[in-house]
Amino acid sequence: MLNYLKFFKYVKPYKLQLFCSVILTIIFSSANVFFLPLARDIITELSNNNFIHFINQIINTIILWGVRLTAQYAQKYLMSWVSFRIVIDIQLTLYRKLMSCSQHFHTKWKLGELLTRLYSDTENIQRAIMISFWEIIPQTTTFLAVLGYLFYLNWFLTLFTLIAVPVFIVLISYFSKLIKKVSAQAQKKTSDITHIVYESLSNIKLVQSCAMEEKEIQKLKSESLKGFKINLKGTQFECTLEPIVAFLHFAVIATVVLLGGYQVSIGYLPKAELAAFFTGIFLIIDPVQALSKVFYTIQQSSVSVDRVQEILNEPILIRNHKNAIKHKINGDIKFNNISFYYNKSNGNVLNNFSLSVKKGEVIAIVGLSGAGKTTLINLIPRFYDPTIGDIIIDNIPLTEIELESLRTQIGIVPQEDIIFRGTIAENIRYGKPNASNDEIIAAAKKANAWEFISKFKDGLFTKTGDRGQRLSGGQKQRISIARALLKNPKILILDEATSSLDTKSEQLIQEALETLIKNRTTFVIAHRLSTIQNASKIIVLENGSIKETGTHKELITHKGLYSKLYNLQFKQQSQK
Repeated sequence: MLNYLKFFKYVKPYKLQLFCSVILTIIFSSANVFFLPLARDIITELSNNNFIHFINQIINTIILWGVRLTAQYAQKYLMSWVSFRIVIDIQLTLYRKLMSCSQHFHTKWKLGELLTRLYSDTENIQRAIMISFWEIIPQTTTFLAVLGYLFYLNWFLTLFTLIAVPVFIVLISYFSKLIKKVSAQAQKKTSDITHIVYESLSNIKLVQSCAMEEKEIQKLKSESLKGFKINLKGTQFECTLEPIVAFLHFAVIATVVLLGGYQVSIGYLPKAELAAFFTGIFLIIDPVQALSKVFYTIQQSSVSVDRVQEILNEPILIRNHKNAIKHKINGDIKFNNISFYYNKSNGNVLNNFSLSVKKGEVIAIVGLSGAGKTTLINLIPRFYDPTIGDIIIDNIPLTEIELESLRTQIGIVPQEDIIFRGTIAENIRYGKPNASNDEIIAAAKKANAWEFISKFKDGLFTKTGDRGQRLSGGQKQRISIARALLKNPKILILDEATSSLDTKSEQLIQEALETLIKNRTTFVIAHRLSTIQNASKIIVLENGSIKETGTHKELITHKGLYSKLYNLQFKQQSQK
């Protein structure tokens, strides 16, 4: 419940709307209270056979009912508007947190889990906030106002009516705990289902190539049936609670009829006042039912609140240090006794790694899978920070440079070419949002991408499809290179940027890469012979430590691990 109340801080920007809602609530509650004397007066006029006055009271009732409905509609519409704006604010806050979390966080969480918390859980919170404003304020004021008037009419019957309230509270509290437990299981299952769908659709080509469609469908069906059973259990609790509450309502009304009828029979209570009292009882039942529904909904949503709050409470491990500076990078980099682990129990991935790199040098990093190549280059843009040691850029510790300043001066051509859904222009412009079309074309030409872009009917504005599905592998790679060229970084990282391609595409990409690395400090994890041979220095990693270092010629002559890797991996390409 405390976590739930924390989310009411998002109400603050909408104080004016909330104030207007309170005014509308007062009008709504006042209209409800005025029904009691109106009911009394209608019965009185009927008893006196005064038809004209009776018609006047009916007209007053219609007007009052119109005022009540108008106030209720306006209040609900206004609070719906506020609640939808609040959920957008919560989603943006959560999304901003996800954007600022380091790779430690994103490698730990399943994407389906995060998507469920971003959308499904925030929508649950929105429903709870909406029903809170819809019901708590107007129904509570109605309950208190009507109850006060009932005390004024007959304190004895009113006190007897309130006997059922503790029973209501105990019942609702008991069932709400059960429902909260089931809701937690249901949201977890929703996350699992979302992740299954995301994984299978993201890898649909693999699924179809292995003829695994039916297996994936059965996997989803199995998880959905588990979710069905959990949701059905929650419905069972809800359906059990409703008739019990309805029976208690009936018992209260029946008892009031009995006692009220007795008071009328002995002349203690006028018939008109008993009619007004019955009207008040029915007006109280609605708030009681509404408030019990609110409590039930809040208990359900409290699970979602806890799940969202869990993300918001996650520590941000990579952030700007105090007094971090903007720095125009020159390109000199030093690694001083770097050690790093992802999980302490699994041991270090890098061990006492030291290296000095001068501006404009091309550093090729080679080694067997798991040697620590990708881990090493991930330290440069601070996707991770070293466990021990530090990285120095231009004699400034990496952690003392603002993250935005650092990352905007680093270009990355990743192992898997990342293409967003949109146009080719939007993808190339991604690293430099304000770039003109002329700048984009110039970068595309340097990346040897313009030769295929210009052939498309829509040119730069050709749609790429989801994850670039409308483009070939070579085309996606050249767009990635164009993006890096347009960004014009001081430091360049190529993480196995070239995979198996046809000879022509490979040649075009090699030419583009040669253009890209000119006058930039470059780190390459490469499988392409030309990149390795022309590197200023080749670092051979083994188990997170430097095994060998030197130029291509020096390492071949040395006949160590690099020479062995060269003969295994690159000799065939060299002969071609």
